[in-house]
Amino acid sequence: MRRWVVYTAGCLFVGIIGGGLGVYWKYEPVHHFEQVDVPVLSQPSVPIEEGVTVIQPKVAVEPTLQVTQQVPAKPIKSFNVLLLGTDARGDENARSDVVIVMHIIPSTRKINMISIPRDSRVYIEGVGYTKINHAHILGEMRGGNEEGTKEALQTVSNFLDVPINYYMKTNFKGFEDFIDTIGGVNVEVKKDIYLLHSGVTLPQGMQHIDGKLALSLARERYAFANGDFDRQSEQTQLLKTVATEILRPEHIGEIAGLLSKVKKDMVDTNFQDNDIISLAWLFKGMTADDFTTKQVPGQSGYEMDPLVHSRLYYWIPDMVKVKEISATLFSD
Repeated sequence: MRRWVVYTAGCLFVGIIGGGLGVYWKYEPVHHFEQVDVPVLSQPSVPIEEGVTVIQPKVAVEPTLQVTQQVPAKPIKSFNVLLLGTDARGDENARSDVVIVMHIIPSTRKINMISIPRDSRVYIEGVGYTKINHAHILGEMRGGNEEGTKEALQTVSNFLDVPINYYMKTNFKGFEDFIDTIGGVNVEVKKDIYLLHSGVTLPQGMQHIDGKLALSLARERYAFANGDFDRQSEQTQLLKTVATEILRPEHIGEIAGLLSKVKKDMVDTNFQDNDIISLAWLFKGMTADDFTTKQVPGQSGYEMDPLVHSRLYYWIPDMVKVKEISATLFSD
């Protein structure tokens, strides 16, 4: 589920190896995204429940995170990207098992990220309050893969009260295949982890893992003390690890083939090739300090679900704090 960044990173050298000032001015991130017409796929809308307009609180927040370092000569063009990892295999309908939103600021080479637990209780128009990972499958059942993407985009946009400009979506099989294509990845295991989905224990220390184990690690939550929150941290770390791996010098000669492989494994994205080459350029040289990550605050609880007509476990977000985080992470 992390190859959205791999796809981004892998395209870097496709544009750069050609060399020259023409390439620089075409793909250099700040220049590129100041010139392109960044799309808006979804805008937050006011939810309507049982004929009553529900006004979500608008919280005036003084940003606390340093998302810019200096006042640019030209306005910064930042944008938001929804990363979806679905649990489908083959042509079956899919829930969104991984939901991450990235706020990308090319001029400062900064990325702010929020990971949304799949059990988060959110409002979906026409359904009511249910789990956020139901959004994709509800849309898909209504009108196929495209409708699934649209429903997920709108639900996340409403929840965070931010527009979404781009998306990248992949599934289990594609993730496994791509990790195997790049020869696996190195991960640092802080303590022994039993991976339920593969029945394997990863011992403490630096481990080299294949696609199957990488997927199991990305999905694992029962082995962690903080469940889904620790899993989100592992997903974010894996995201960075894969990006670093694809940029290793020994992979330069393989980039063209890897790009073709990623496109095959990627379920879909609205990024154009030029956009992704530019984004890959952006990722080059980024360190952990360039990423700011947050998780959705809230509490565990059980509520009636309108889809299954019974009480389900939810992560119930603290919406006031969610709005504060959104105002901080997604502002320039």
